[in-house]
Amino acid sequence: MKLTKTAVALAVAASFAAIPMTASATTTLSGLVQIKLQGTDEDDDPGTPEKEGDPEIAAGDVLFGITSEHTMSNGLTGYGSVRLDLDRLSNGGTDVSVVDGTDTEVASGNIKTAGSADSVYVGVKGGFGDLRFGEIPLAVEYGQLSNDIYDVGAEINGGVSYVGSFGPASVIANWSPGRNSDAVGVGAKFSIGGFSIGVGTETRDDLANTAFGASFGYAGASIGIHAATKENEGAGADDTEIFGIKVGYGIGPVSLGLTHMTQEEGNAEEDTTRLDIVYDMGGDTELSSRINSFGGDADGSDWRIQLTKFF
Repeated sequence: MKLTKTAVALAVAASFAAIPMTASATTTLSGLVQIKLQGTDEDDDPGTPEKEGDPEIAAGDVLFGITSEHTMSNGLTGYGSVRLDLDRLSNGGTDVSVVDGTDTEVASGNIKTAGSADSVYVGVKGGFGDLRFGEIPLAVEYGQLSNDIYDVGAEINGGVSYVGSFGPASVIANWSPGRNSDAVGVGAKFSIGGFSIGVGTETRDDLANTAFGASFGYAGASIGIHAATKENEGAGADDTEIFGIKVGYGIGPVSLGLTHMTQEEGNAEEDTTRLDIVYDMGGDTELSSRINSFGGDADGSDWRIQLTKFF
């Protein structure tokens, strides 16, 4: 016997009604879906059937998350979150293979975890600060600008972090065991008015990363600078230096951003100039465009037009 949609909805509602609820508990469902038209100036490779320079429609971020908070008897707040990363088109011809014993998806030359939990964490917060376990914020990113092109640190999905706020200043410390990311980091940030300055550092395996950032915003306009170093202690490995500057302006539902960043590693050098235009259409819907121009050893350009729906 087939169940109608109404019968299914009533069954789901009844199951939730049977669960005791607490007034001080809050559960939030959220996510976003991004679909984009993208292209590149890459020359076609005659040895492949694909036309690399032709535009294509692809998925951007496709995320779904559940977050719950509960005020405990001692006045502190316990919370937890799980977010699923589903960054692929349905039935999009994505190949699923096994790499190092892990199911992965291979799409557009990128290997990503297929249908995995992108962010899982639990924590306790209150007047003392915020203590989190699982996927944690990175201390080194306290010295990073938003929307940076060259990332200063990879995510940590197995670690412990503490964040404390003291007036206009905030501090962070995190740690991840050797069998996870083998990382230790600290950072600090100070904000007053439209001015913000931050610094962060971490050691991870053979890398020692340090980042510094400062920004100022006034009347819809903003400017920020960012510098970072990655000292590689591995044999024969080169250090990496990153520098960037970003200017932005917002008026009404439209915001503009222009970012230029350089990255040097040994004798290799590349730079990227990025133009972002975002239009807030209302109703938690956003239309954006991006153009990247690459210089140095990574000469070329790409572009995208993207529609995002938040829910």
